[in-house]
Amino acid sequence: MKLPFRTNITIALGLGLLLMALSTVTSYLTINSLLEDEKSEEKIQATVVLLERLVSQFKTAESLQRRYLLTNIDQDLAAYRQAGAGLQEVLLGASGLPMAGERLEDLRTLQGLIVRRLDLMERAVSARQQAGLEAATVLDGSDLNRRLHDEIEELAGRIKSAQVLTLERSEQNARRTAQTVRMLILLSGLLSLGLLGWTIRAVIRAQANSRRIQAELADSEAMSRAITESMADGVITATSEGLVVNANSAARHLFGYRLKDLLGQPVAMLLPARWKPGFSAFFATLADRPAGFKESDTEVMGVRRDGSEFPVNVSFGDVNVGGRRLFTAIIRDISERKRIADALRDSEAQLHQLTDNVPALMAYVDSEQRFQFHNKAYEEVFGLPREKIHGKTLLEIAGPEFYSRISGHVQEALSGYAVRYEREQVTASGERREYVMSYLPRYSEDGEDGEEDKVIGFFSLGTDVTELKRIDRMKSEFVSTVSHELRTPLTSIRGSLGLVSGGVAGALPERARSLVEIAKNNCERLIRLINDILDSEKIESGKMQFELQPQELLPLLQQTLADNEGFAAQHQVKLALHAPRQPLKALVDSDRLLQVMTNLLSNAIKFSPAQGTVLVLLGRHAGRVRVEVSDNGPGIPEEFRERIFQKFSQADSSDTRQKGGTGLGLAISKAIVERMDGSLGFTSKVDVGTTFFFELPEWREAPPVTAPMSLCGINRPRILVCEDDPDVAQLIGMMLDKAGFDADIAHTAAQARDYLKMESYAAMTVDVHLPYENGLQLIRSLRQDKRTTDLPVLVLSVTAAEARLYAGSTLAVTAWLEKPIDERRLLGSLRQAIDSRRTHGKR
Repeated sequence: MKLPFRTNITIALGLGLLLMALSTVTSYLTINSLLEDEKSEEKIQATVVLLERLVSQFKTAESLQRRYLLTNIDQDLAAYRQAGAGLQEVLLGASGLPMAGERLEDLRTLQGLIVRRLDLMERAVSARQQAGLEAATVLDGSDLNRRLHDEIEELAGRIKSAQVLTLERSEQNARRTAQTVRMLILLSGLLSLGLLGWTIRAVIRAQANSRRIQAELADSEAMSRAITESMADGVITATSEGLVVNANSAARHLFGYRLKDLLGQPVAMLLPARWKPGFSAFFATLADRPAGFKESDTEVMGVRRDGSEFPVNVSFGDVNVGGRRLFTAIIRDISERKRIADALRDSEAQLHQLTDNVPALMAYVDSEQRFQFHNKAYEEVFGLPREKIHGKTLLEIAGPEFYSRISGHVQEALSGYAVRYEREQVTASGERREYVMSYLPRYSEDGEDGEEDKVIGFFSLGTDVTELKRIDRMKSEFVSTVSHELRTPLTSIRGSLGLVSGGVAGALPERARSLVEIAKNNCERLIRLINDILDSEKIESGKMQFELQPQELLPLLQQTLADNEGFAAQHQVKLALHAPRQPLKALVDSDRLLQVMTNLLSNAIKFSPAQGTVLVLLGRHAGRVRVEVSDNGPGIPEEFRERIFQKFSQADSSDTRQKGGTGLGLAISKAIVERMDGSLGFTSKVDVGTTFFFELPEWREAPPVTAPMSLCGINRPRILVCEDDPDVAQLIGMMLDKAGFDADIAHTAAQARDYLKMESYAAMTVDVHLPYENGLQLIRSLRQDKRTTDLPVLVLSVTAAEARLYAGSTLAVTAWLEKPIDERRLLGSLRQAIDSRRTHGKR
């Protein structure tokens, strides 16, 4: 910032006086410091002299004492006494030495040592007088005497060295201070000369700047006019009376006037007649505004010279030119912006009209869970007008009870995951409707919300499937009813045909027997079709019952092969079974497993060539029980593999179509295996063969439940480990045992509940993916039981992060740990949870 010339000169003079004052004060302080240093040096020198005198007097006293001990002459004793008195006098003088801190402590220590040494010397003199030279020599030559002598000499030397060092430093400081004084005096003189030169130069430059500023003002005025003329927005300058004094080319073009037609005219002429009174009153208030005011974005109507009106946006301000206050108006034509805004409103109205006619719930909810858009279906369902929904939160609209059922899905969508779920909702009219809801996250784009790829909301689409569900239920009921009604006569027909074919009605002619056999086979086929349809409907509706029991698989496989021997013989196919000697168990429904095996064997037999072999293998794979059914048939066509497990799916080639079948067997088998927490798959090579396989969790007997004991055990807290993988469970148990814990292992949620009924545990670990019941469902049920509501639970799972996100804050889980297990984190979390529980009085 440039200051006026006179101000610069004043500042220069002030700085000169300040420099002189600073130089004087600094010199005074420095000289005073030198004098103080000199006094300090004198004191130090006196201290050194006194110390030397003390040491000298001490050595003299020692020497005279030894002489007396040797001679036992009274004159030597008197000389020793005199030396001792002199030493005492020096000691008294040393007490007043100017020392502090560590040096003072050393001096006091030295005085104490000398006093003790004098005391020993006196004792030696007394011994010489009473017991003779030998007794005195013993005292004088004792270890204590020698140690005191050495310590006195060492301490006196250290004190003297410290004082000498302090003296040297003081002298060095004095020399540096003297140099500083000389430098300050020299620097002060140079600064004063420089300041004088700068003042002279400033006077010269001020005169040149004055001439330059006058030229720049002229150039600036010309530039301002040029900039104003080149602006895309119109600029009109007027007096406080509202008379135009200038208008740039954009303003003239905007209103269709020449400059000479505007100068001196009232600004109100550029407004429609209906606006003039109000504008005149507004313009009159501008004179009362403070200098430098700004008023932006005032929307008014302008009128051109030809009388046409158009919308403009005006910003007002003021300038001071030659002591005269003028007002400026920056005018922008917003006709196009208004047209676009109107078009957007029309588009939004069309969008609302379109979405309001869609029979589905459509909405957009922002990151704060507020409705920013919704269609009429939302208003009808909740019974609220548009203004009661827009801008309100989901909690406000849905209510606490309903919101608690959907909040988990909302949080999942706001975390960046697409969500699809079904919900039942009672509308404002009291009608119960079913919806399939889809939440699609919306991410910020470049420049939006200041962060790219951030979830800023989600789109919600709810499809009303109430009628579809009703139709589906009607269809299922119809199929079930028809199927059951057909089974009764078909059973009679099959039994009658079997009796006739068996000769109950007498021997049949060959042609009649052939016709009866055809009718019997087709009746069997029709019964299988009806059974498959019924099973498919049961699976879809969740009505198929499963009685899961631990079963050894080998006897079930042997039974299946025996049941299908006749069917295999009809196709000239052999059946073979390979299994390990060690029994393999799984938790299965034996009848359903036989149904799966029958479907797989039937397919393999049908597609095996004559004299072929269908091989059944039983074994382990990746910690699970695996059953394989292999044939050496034509294989599965590539184009059919993606839909092989769909209902009614069959390959279209004629050589497979003639094998018959409903196309439901594989779909039913896959559903049954998955209900038993297994998986069904296949591998196939064209013209080589196909292998269908399914895998089930291996069942292992849980260890016996121990007798109930205290919550945390006597010395080793007891932990319940709920883990379906036996190897992982064993690994966790070994970690816990090594760390001083006892562990019980449960492979299913049901086993875990049995343990919890019999035993009290300090903590529990749970895997999310358990057989037959999700781990999160197990935790929810534990929190509803008074005995386990506060039990610390650690989730150990490969999907711990996803499960935590899905569960939200509704589950009281102590820690979420991902596999592979970090032993240190696991043990640390367990100990912290147990200690916290003890602290809160849970014993």
